[in-house]
Amino acid sequence: MSGLRIKLQRAMAELRTAESALQSARSTKAVAREVAERLDERAADSRRIAETAASVYLDAVEGDGAALNSLGAALGSGHDLLAGLAGMDRVQRLTGDSERLRTIAERRAADADAADERADAAWAAVDAIPIERFENDVVKAKGAVTAARASLNGAQTRLASEDLIAFENIPTDAGQLSDQGWAGPVFGSVTDGFGPRPDKPLPGVNEFHRGTDLAAQCGTGVFAATDGRVVAAGPNGSYGNWILIDHGDGVSTGYAHLRDGGVLVDVGQSVAAGELIGAIGSTGASTGCHLHFEVRLDGAATDAMPFMAARGVDLG
Repeated sequence: MSGLRIKLQRAMAELRTAESALQSARSTKAVAREVAERLDERAADSRRIAETAASVYLDAVEGDGAALNSLGAALGSGHDLLAGLAGMDRVQRLTGDSERLRTIAERRAADADAADERADAAWAAVDAIPIERFENDVVKAKGAVTAARASLNGAQTRLASEDLIAFENIPTDAGQLSDQGWAGPVFGSVTDGFGPRPDKPLPGVNEFHRGTDLAAQCGTGVFAATDGRVVAAGPNGSYGNWILIDHGDGVSTGYAHLRDGGVLVDVGQSVAAGELIGAIGSTGASTGCHLHFEVRLDGAATDAMPFMAARGVDLG
């Protein structure tokens, strides 16, 4: 079961990566398209300038008197067609120098060709961004998540049908909630409280007990203390199979020693107060079937009994 959960978590991580890559590619392509469009405009301007320069040259060669007027109009439009000429007096001298005009026209034509090449290269860069491939990666990743979730759900169904956990005997919720919207995490009795441990139940466990132990038969249902989001669900060292729920405002609750196959929620899942989230076991550093229940405030463990009592729940 834990392997299937890990597979689902990996599939979801790959989906997030694929979606991020697609978003980045779309953003990059949008920027590249803007650049290409600007280069297209510049190339078109360069081509108009080159055509004007060529027209001026032809007018001068034909000697029909149109060259001076063409050059004057071009300079008046703000275009630097003749690259370096200071005014109309030099333009007048150039009208009789067809060779100089031909050189200018050729240079402008070369500039226009270069601008076209830059624009073409920019559009090639746009086309080279494989948006379709990134979209396909997202589709595949979504399929993998769906398949992994189906496998996990199927495994949970098989566990129920094989009666590895007697789900038919487990209530689907904790029953009556307190006025503050909190519920008892399990129907059991307190066997160990919060605080120092004069006698360790097992070698290697902490001398300070961070939670409250509630004894119950293995397979007994475990319920969310109140609304929240699952931030951990799976094996966790001496805690054995473990669930941690974030309730907001720095409050979180933890549920340890759940039986194998008894973690019934996923990381990221939202749960309601009193919702069935697991089943009691004796995994990790445990001497028998019980729930180790923790309350944390800003990550620091606190005594669960007075905390829950203030919220209308008597842990017993």
